[in-house]
Parts: sequence; C-alpha cells; structure tokens
Amino acid sequence: MELIKADVTVIGGGIAGLCAAIAAARQGLQVSLINDRPVLGGNASSEVRVHINGSAYLGKSPSYYAREGGLVEELKLKIFHYNPLYNKKLMLSLSDTVLLDMVYAEPNIALYLNTCVHETGMENGRIAWVEGLQLASERKFRFESRTYIDCSGDGVVGFQAGAHFRWGREAKHEYNETLAPEVADHYTMGDTILFQARDVEYAVPFKRPGFAYDITKLPFFDSIRKGLNHRAFPRKINGLGGLWWLEYGGHMDIITNNEDIALELRKLVYGIWDYIKNSGEFDDVDNLILDYVCPIPGKRESRRFIGNHMLSQNDLIDKPHFEDAVSVGGWYMDLHAAKGIYDDGPATAWNFVPGLYNIPFRSLFSQNIPNLMFAGRNISATHVAFGSTRVMATCGCMGQAVGTAASLCLKYEVDPADIAHAHMEELQALLLRDGQTIVGLKEELDPYFADGLSVSASSQRNYENLNPTEAIPLDQGVCLVLPIQTSVGDSVQISIKNSSEHTETLHVKLLGGDRKENYIPTSLLKEYNVAIAAGHDGWITLDLGCVKPADDKIYIVLEGTESLAVYGNEEKITGAVSFLYRPEEPSKLKKLGKSICFKDVLPAQNMYNPENVVNGYSRPYGLPNGWISERTEGREWLELSLASPKSLDEIHLVFNSQLDLEHFDDPIEPLMQDYDVTLTFEDGTEKGISIRGNYQTLNKHRVDAQHVTRIRIDFCATYGSPYHEVFAVKLFAPSNDMRGQVKS
Repeated sequence: MELIKADVTVIGGGIAGLCAAIAAARQGLQVSLINDRPVLGGNASSEVRVHINGSAYLGKSPSYYAREGGLVEELKLKIFHYNPLYNKKLMLSLSDTVLLDMVYAEPNIALYLNTCVHETGMENGRIAWVEGLQLASERKFRFESRTYIDCSGDGVVGFQAGAHFRWGREAKHEYNETLAPEVADHYTMGDTILFQARDVEYAVPFKRPGFAYDITKLPFFDSIRKGLNHRAFPRKINGLGGLWWLEYGGHMDIITNNEDIALELRKLVYGIWDYIKNSGEFDDVDNLILDYVCPIPGKRESRRFIGNHMLSQNDLIDKPHFEDAVSVGGWYMDLHAAKGIYDDGPATAWNFVPGLYNIPFRSLFSQNIPNLMFAGRNISATHVAFGSTRVMATCGCMGQAVGTAASLCLKYEVDPADIAHAHMEELQALLLRDGQTIVGLKEELDPYFADGLSVSASSQRNYENLNPTEAIPLDQGVCLVLPIQTSVGDSVQISIKNSSEHTETLHVKLLGGDRKENYIPTSLLKEYNVAIAAGHDGWITLDLGCVKPADDKIYIVLEGTESLAVYGNEEKITGAVSFLYRPEEPSKLKKLGKSICFKDVLPAQNMYNPENVVNGYSRPYGLPNGWISERTEGREWLELSLASPKSLDEIHLVFNSQLDLEHFDDPIEPLMQDYDVTLTFEDGTEKGISIRGNYQTLNKHRVDAQHVTRIRIDFCATYGSPYHEVFAVKLFAPSNDMRGQVKS
C-alpha cells in the first residue's frame, strides 16, 4: 500500500470536486483528488453528458444577471473556448480534456483517476485516512490529510465515516415546507441514461436488441406518445441528446440497486430508439443512428448529509440573511417523480424560486464528523431544497467554498465549524477575490488604494437607448425596467406609435421591487392613462414621480391595443432590461428579447460612471455597477490615478460576459478580447502587459510592482459589441493576510 499525504483530500472529480480541489490548490494547499472514473466532470463528463446548469435557470432566472461567477464561470468559459460545439453535445471528449487541463495546470494537485475509495479509517471521531483501490494498475493507496471533502455524490466517505445523513423526502411538518409530502418516505429522484442521435446522411436500419423493451407494450406508452405529463418527444430527432424524463429508480434504494436500475434504463433507451426509428411516426429518421448511449446512469439523488444548518424550501423562498453565506443557487425546485417514467403523475414539477439565494457554510460541513466537508448533491438540504441545489454549477460554487475553507482550516489549525464561528469574513473575502458570487456582499477596495484614488475614462455611455428600429405591439403588456441612482425618478421619454385613425389609450403602471438582485416587481407605485393621438409616431414623456424603490429599479409597464406600439431595438443596455409583462406568473416578467427605447431620464443619471469599477460590486446588483464606454469602433481606456506611490501585488479585471445567459453558442459579444495594461511608476518609467484573445470574465494579473502612481487599461477589441464594459478593477497590495473588508 502506498501512503499519500496531503493537506486536503477531495473525493470525487465531478464539477463540485474539481472546484474544491482547484480552489484549495490555488490557496497553496497540497491536494489529493480521487475520482472513481477515467474522466473528470461527473455528470458533465462525456460518459454521462449532462449540461452544467445552475442559478441562471437556462437564462430564465428572475434575477436576470444570475450566472455564477468564480471557478464555475472559468470552467464553463474554458470549455466553450476549446469546444464551441459543447452545447450541441459534440466533441465532448474534448470537454473532458479541458477539465483535465485545468487540474494538470495546478502543481499542487495530485490526481488519482480510476480510484475507488473502499474504506475510511476513524480516530477519536475524526477521519484519519481513506483507502482507495486503482484496479487497472493494481495499486492500493492510503490518503491522509487534515481535512476531507466528500464530493462523491453518494457520499461514500461520509457514509463510511458514520456522518449523519438523510435519505428520501422529509414530511411537510418537519421544516414547514409546503412542497413536501404529508408523511416522510424513502423516495428519491431517479437515474437517467442519456443517448445521442446523429444524421449520417444515408439510411441505416436499427434492430432492437433482445433484452430491450417493446415500448408500445409498456403501461406508459400512450402517455408519452401523446406528450402528456412533461414527457414529450421533440419534433427534431437529429442531434437529440437524450430524454431527461426517461428516468427510473427513485422508489428503490438507488445505491444498492444501481446495476438493476442501469439495466432497466438500457432496456428503455434501446426500446425508445426502436420506436423512433421503426414506428413510422417520426419524420426524417432513416439516416439517423444511435451514435452514443451513456455507459452509466446519471444519478440525481441519494444520501444528503446533515450539517449545522439544513437548507430548506423556506430558505430559498424567504432568503433569510446568512452571516456565513458562501455561494449561491437559483435553479427552480425541480422535483422529479419518484417512479420516473413509470409514475402516473408529471415527470417533474418546476417550483418557482424567486431568484438568487445564498447558501450558508454551515450546510457544507458535517454535524458529527469534525474534519469532513462536502459539496455537490450530498449537502445538508431537505429533499425539496435539494431540488434546486443539485444542479452542477451550483455544486461547483459550493466546491469552491469548501476548497477555500480548507486553506483556513490549515492556516489556523482548526475544523470547519471553527471557520464558521470565527473566520467567516476572511473566507468570504477570499471567495469574492476569486470571483465567487455571494448575494449582497461587496468587496471593499483596500483603503491603502482607495484614499485619494481617482478614476477616469476616455468616454462614458449615456443612460439612454436611442435609434428605434422595431415597433413592439402593446396588445400584450411589456415592461421597461429602469435602475435609478437618484432618490426619486421624475420622468422618462419613450417612443410610441399609434397606427389607428383615432385616439388610443396607453395604460401605464409603475411598480417597484424589494430585492436588489431580482427583476421582480412586487408593489404598485402608481398607474395612469395617456391619450395617444391618431397617427402619433414619436417620443412622449412619461411621468414617473416616485421615490426610488428598495431594489433601485422602476418597472414601467405599458399596456394598450394592437394599434399601439412602443419602439425598441436589438441593443443591450446593461441594467435597463425589457420584458413581457405576465402578471399571472410568479416572476411577473418574461424575457422580451428586445430593448425598449428610452431617453431623457430625469433627474439625470450618471449610470455608467468609471468610478463604478471600484464600488465593490462585480455584477449588477440593483444598479448596473459598471463602466461602459460610448459607442465606438476604436480604442477606449480607463485610468486609475493613485494619490501617492503604492506597492501593487495584483490587478483583477472583471468584464461583462452576459450573465443573463446560462449557455452560449456564439462568442460573448461584450466580453473584452484584447487589451493592454500600463503601470506608471514614480520615476516616470512604465511597465506593460498585453492581452490578446481573452475569453474569461475575471482576469488576474500578478505584477509585483512598487512605487506605482497610475494604472491605465487600453481596450482594443470586444467579440462584437460596439461598447467596452468593465464591472470591476480590483487592486491588491502585497500582504500575507486579506486587507479588504466584506460588507453587506
């Protein structure tokens, strides 16, 4: 047996484990990363082929700018950069390679693939070691470390260690959850095997294997044939990457019966493909082949450990303030039917979550095993809350949190519970520095730099959206959301067209919201009618006359007849977003895909001031919180002038990567592609950094410079946007400890 010693041992190489290992390694820890499969990525790997979804909820989050930052953002953008066909589920082996590349780039990580942890040793109630077997190489390892992070999904190490855990659904009364059943049970969500259809441009027959089902003889056939209960076949089969609702096993012990469940799913997959190819009910399938069937099921749920806080439905809905907040979620509470495809009810219920919510650190470490943390689908959450937290981008953010926390466990020679009690500010500061999203926290610029700092720019975008190109009919309501800086909003102009031969009535509602991270109107401020003369085609002034709401945004709802239209265009103006107005839906708003034109907001708003880049926020939160240049085809610049010469260790730049998107098929237009950084020193000399082909949101530059008096950033090119946008410029002085402060 080989003895492997490290500062932290991470079990599981899925997205949560990857982020945990990389976060710990970048904080200087020696990391053992153990994965029982030949590839990294877990359910996101080429073996299982699930997309890395998260809090943006497929671009439909009511927080709008909801995609997670940090390591998950870095990972997703890197995958897309090297595999632009990722969203089409092509070249997924290349995506696996990207994850390997990220691990191999970290000299502090020792990776053990194809290594199954089979035993965990305990001493005085603590994990002392875990043992793993690498079958193909016939090697056996004993891993020892101060701290252990279980990201294995099924919680294999925590289970072997005796960590308290939950299984199944809690009763409604236990956490006062309206979505929970009246009586607790052992039902979990089931597994799914995905598959890939491909057009080879010539006819290929398919013969059903003997073990596979004749789907037409199964009890659910009529239901799926009619597309009932959220189980519908897509119109286009070419490129189909599987059927998420082809699910089974939640009514069984999903771990013990793993092989039986996998066999049942294979019978179903090949039976479904036989029906698609040979029933005659699908068009254009003659040239399709079953290009890939995943060798293992994608597992949704099994054990959930018990921490010092059990995240519940009410935490996601009411969003209480957590002093120990370390990451975010936002996916809907997506609760699948326990019996999967054999269940008579709907395949799932998408239960509304009102935008981003914070996840507390106390849900990420064990209640009874002091040196055990966890991240992924095994965290301390009820079954209902787990319906939201289980998606992989959310799991990755939790992984970054515990990996970073492991560095403080080593630094102070304490356990995770002690970090929660005494070192949360430092943990949060480290996470924010590395791009982690935590709702409501701002990263204060070190007073060392802030005192006397001035920020200037080559230009600044006006707070307006001119050049109307498209008339948007008002027979269905639309909503223009205007963030405002001032204490009141007086008026704004919009462009209206009345195509009828008589006066039409424009109904205006002004609403406000109560949470800065959201785009959800919650209260009526005022409403009135405006008479639009026959044939009118131009700008009108809308009276606002209201105090700034709690979320810093005024929601202007416009309703009329099919003869009335408001003008819009394809521009994107950060912060000022346009929606369809759907009062019957929980979020009240739905993406419009266009931007309503407006101008002359009064009082005047200095919305895209260059000083925003040092205000402590790295994304929209109430206000847009960024600098935007005027429309340009040339270069633009930002300049930070320091009051006196300073020592500068690192510069971090945060760019706009369209955080309203979950996935992207094209280059992200506003992302900064090429730029130069120039440091000017006290003696007048300069040092330059030139970046070409950037594809990341967060750019870190270690400069190790002394006597710096000025920092200038020249922006050369985006990926297509005519505006140059920067959310944050973060400056860090040489220090062994974090000098910044975290404020909520």
